[in-house]
Amino acid sequence: MTAATVVRSVGDVTVVPASRWDEVVAELGGRDTYLLAAYHDASAALEPPGTHPVLLRVRTAGGDLALPLLLRPLPGGGGWDATTPYGYGGPVSPHRVAGWGPALDRWARANGVVTTFLRLHPLLENTQLVPPTADLVELGSTVAWDVSRGRDLRQHMHPHHRRAARKAERAGLDLAVRTAPGPLEEFRKLYDTTMRRQEAAPFFFFPDEYWTRLQQHEADLGTVLVEGRLDGELVAALLCFTHGPWLHYHLGGSADIARTIGASNACFLAGAEWAQAHGFTGFHLGGGVGGRSESSLFVFKRRFEPDGALRTFHVAKLVHDPDRYRELTGTVSTDGFFPPWRASANTPRPAGDDRERNRSAIPTTSLRSASCAG
Repeated sequence: MTAATVVRSVGDVTVVPASRWDEVVAELGGRDTYLLAAYHDASAALEPPGTHPVLLRVRTAGGDLALPLLLRPLPGGGGWDATTPYGYGGPVSPHRVAGWGPALDRWARANGVVTTFLRLHPLLENTQLVPPTADLVELGSTVAWDVSRGRDLRQHMHPHHRRAARKAERAGLDLAVRTAPGPLEEFRKLYDTTMRRQEAAPFFFFPDEYWTRLQQHEADLGTVLVEGRLDGELVAALLCFTHGPWLHYHLGGSADIARTIGASNACFLAGAEWAQAHGFTGFHLGGGVGGRSESSLFVFKRRFEPDGALRTFHVAKLVHDPDRYRELTGTVSTDGFFPPWRASANTPRPAGDDRERNRSAIPTTSLRSASCAG
């Protein structure tokens, strides 16, 4: 079953065939990993059974707009809520379109979609495209490391990070960067070990199907695996994606011994140097826990580019059917976790601090917290 079989086009909002997803997104300015059909297919495995990726094309007087989403069945059935995948997303358009909110509302009500939650893309700066009826919330900043050719990456790092990377080198850490790495079992084992150490929420222990889909889509995602080994054993690693000028950090992990020798620092530097050598201009590291700039995770990432410009991260909450929303929640408010029926013990919440300040193991591309959504 595809999205086209569960929802239909209405008025100025067209459900784009899956075969044309990437073509339409690229046409409308969305050249980024987190907007690809492959990423949405993989991310659907992290959501409730029956979740479907859908790409909407909205026609307005000022030009067209693309909106990639995941449609999740309501817990009690009888409708849907929509969300961007675990990562970033939101509307994209080469035009400064406005006034498309009512068309989206009509489409949503006709298809039983009660709400939409958007994690907006800090690199695409698409907050300007959000309908004015949305509850737009600024959560914090993300770090985009400038890896343009000719830049001395080590020199621009914080002295602490330079020392940590040198410590890893002296310890004999072997670094390798692998494109299209194939099976991810070894990386997954290290990642899961890190999640257990950090007492992460159940969400962060991703199901088998997610890892299978990541491997299946590695060509489309431009998957890159940065590995750090001691005596042949994988002790630190980063799972990244590439698209356009950007290398995107997605997930990471580290063994106990790696935390004592700066192995994660060395892996991030190796990834940045690889990106620079291959013509990429930016390495997007993401933000801090819950979007907070004072979190140790944000400090860790910021030290790779202490003087660089930060990117602002927003989320947006839209209610398309106020009556149904009130029926489901007992309120009209969008404050707090949104939509409220997704708050549960399995809701992703970043884990506690890691003394290496690695935090690479926490998948913070979406920065979910009680103030945003699940």
